[in-house]
Amino acid sequence: MKYFEEEEFLMDGVIVFDKMDTNLLKDLDVLRGLVNEPLRLTSSYRDEEKNNAVGGSQRSQHLKGKAVDISCNNGTLRAKIVRHALAIGLTCGVAKTFVHVDNRSNQVVFSY
Repeated sequence: MKYFEEEEFLMDGVIVFDKMDTNLLKDLDVLRGLVNEPLRLTSSYRDEEKNNAVGGSQRSQHLKGKAVDISCNNGTLRAKIVRHALAIGLTCGVAKTFVHVDNRSNQVVFSY
């Protein structure tokens, strides 16, 4: 990957890079290049126990390694992430402090 290190894909301090979907990893690198700003991941792959602990959906894309949450407290950056993610076919979930992106087959936009 050009923009991300394996150590950025964590679950409770454990590197879970090997559990991530390779197509999503490629899309994340493209997204980072388009946004042209650092992107800090706050969630990536989750096992069922972690997903339940954070109140995640039973069908969460995080369970498949097909989703990440990107920290974002700035509306301008949030708009850039969403605009570029949608343009490359990613799904976006928009929250006040993060943007969820995933590569499910049916692209949608949702809010938390």
